[in-house]
Amino acid sequence: MNAQFRHFFLPLAMVLFLVAGCGLMKETTNAPEKAPVGEGTKVTAAELTELLADSTISMHEDGDIATIEMYANGKMYAVKSKTEKNEGKWSTENDRLCLQFRRWGFGDRICYDVFRKGEEYDLYTESGLKSSYFTITKGVKRGQPGKPAAAVQQQPSNKAIATTSPDVVVEEPAAPVSTPTIQETHQTSNPQAASRDLGMIYRGMSQNCPGCNLQGANLADASLMRANLAGANLTNANLVKANLKWANLKGANLTSADLSGANLAGADLAGANLDRADLTGANLEQTNLRGATINSAIGLDLKKALR
Repeated sequence: MNAQFRHFFLPLAMVLFLVAGCGLMKETTNAPEKAPVGEGTKVTAAELTELLADSTISMHEDGDIATIEMYANGKMYAVKSKTEKNEGKWSTENDRLCLQFRRWGFGDRICYDVFRKGEEYDLYTESGLKSSYFTITKGVKRGQPGKPAAAVQQQPSNKAIATTSPDVVVEEPAAPVSTPTIQETHQTSNPQAASRDLGMIYRGMSQNCPGCNLQGANLADASLMRANLAGANLTNANLVKANLKWANLKGANLTSADLSGANLAGADLAGANLDRADLTGANLEQTNLRGATINSAIGLDLKKALR
């Protein structure tokens, strides 16, 4: 009987064990991955509407502070550095706060997860990176005819916002329309100038810094979508996994820059110098490389690039 038991039942037990194991593996594989979350307590759309309607926030980003009045009708009025003014609109969508300024951020509508940590509210981008934080003060100075707070919900738009407010003044220099050409420059390292120019990129989220000296700057994981860096000196810059989608990099000097894993889809690098630049794993879909110096570039995949 013992021999028969081993002969018939032990193999059956092994089969059942394997089937159960495969089921567990399948269940584990299909389990959704947890999305990255910020520290603190997630703020819902209803809470955001109640907190922000007819309130003033102080937005802190990269050392700059903007005072933004958030009206119950979904409009915003922002002041930074006393002379730099802007307006836009805000909304909530899928428990996220969406901001769209008339000029800052190229008029794009950007949505953030908001986490409360004490009196501060941290903004996290879709990729899970902390972008900035703000504090809230109830009430607004300018005042606007308001609609019910519920009207703030989900107002998607991808175009820049028109304005009829006569007192809105945007005192930011317009980007030059001329196309810079690549030049073999031998600029000496100037940490103060690089720090100043790096600040210009982030100032007001405008990302307009044509011809800037960003030699050796650390821009890893930076969000520079549609940034104007034409003719900029980015020699030895760290641009690992930076988002440079649709960025203007015409004639930029990217010698020995680290662009590994960067998103350069649709970016314009015509005439740029990519000598010894590391482009391993970079997204070059529809990237304009016409006239660019690429002979000594590392990890360059030209399958989807434009030449």
